[in-house]
Amino acid sequence: MELKPGLTATLTVARKADFGYFLTDGETDVLLHKREAGGEHEIGASLLVFLYHDHQNRLSATMEKPLVKNDEFAWLECIQVKKGHGIFLYNGITRDLFVSMDELPEDDDYWPARGDKMPVRLSWDKKGRLMGVLVRGLPLENVSTKADPIVLNQDVSGIVYHYVDEGALIFTDKGYLAFMHDDEMTGKLRIGERVRARVVYVREDGRINVTMKALRSERQKDDATTLLDYLKAHDGSMPFGDKSSPESIQGAFRMSKASFKRALGKLLKDGLIEQRHGWTYLKDQS
Repeated sequence: MELKPGLTATLTVARKADFGYFLTDGETDVLLHKREAGGEHEIGASLLVFLYHDHQNRLSATMEKPLVKNDEFAWLECIQVKKGHGIFLYNGITRDLFVSMDELPEDDDYWPARGDKMPVRLSWDKKGRLMGVLVRGLPLENVSTKADPIVLNQDVSGIVYHYVDEGALIFTDKGYLAFMHDDEMTGKLRIGERVRARVVYVREDGRINVTMKALRSERQKDDATTLLDYLKAHDGSMPFGDKSSPESIQGAFRMSKASFKRALGKLLKDGLIEQRHGWTYLKDQS
C-alpha cells in the first residue's frame, strides 16, 4: 500500500530519536513525533498510525485519532476562515484540515464562520497534499432518515450543508433531508450554519421543505405591533395607508405592501386605528 496522508497504516518502529520515532513499511520511513506517540515504544513494535503532512510538507505519523480518515466522512468544526483561500477545520489531530475556496460559495458571505460544522471527506490536490472536500448527495442520503407526515408544522433544527439554485439544503438533527427556498429565509445562511425552521411540506420520499418565517397569523400580529409602535412614536399619526407605494412602505417598515395591508386590516378590525385622506391615525382609546 502506498503511504500517503489521510490514510491509516500499521508501521514498524525502525529506530528511536530524541524527538520521536522513525516508522517504516519496509520501503518508506515516516516520523512519529514524541508528542504524538502516546507513550514509549520499542524497536520492532507495530503501531497503527494516521498519516499527514507536517508544516514542512513531510509525511508524518500520529497516534492521535482523527475524526475523519480513509474513505469516511464526518462533521468537522471550522476553526479559521482565510478569505481568498479557504477554511481550516479541526480533525482531532494537531494538523488542521484545509478546505479550498473552490469548495465554497463564490460569495464569501455564505462561507462558514468559526464554530460552524459541515460534512467533509478527505481528498488530495495535484501535488498529493491532503485537503477536505464538502460532502453532499449520496453519502448524506445513505445515512438520512425519512420524515413521517406527522412532522408537518413541527420545528426542526439542522445544519446548512449545500446551496442549490433556489435555496439551501439542510441536514436536521433527526437525520431528515430538508430544503429551504430562498423566499423562506429571513436572511443569508452560511454553509455550516445551524438553523431552526418549521416543516411546511413532507414529500413522498420522506424529505421535507422548511421555512424560517413565522405562520402568517404570527407575522400579521408582529407587523401590526410594528405599525402601532410607529404610530405611538409619531404622535399617533403616519402618512401611510392602503394607497401608499410599496417602496415607501419598505423604506419605513421593512415589510412588503401585502404584509402592511394585512397588518392595517388587523388594526382596523380591532378598532385601534382609522384612516383619513391617505393617513392613518390612532383612535382615542380613553
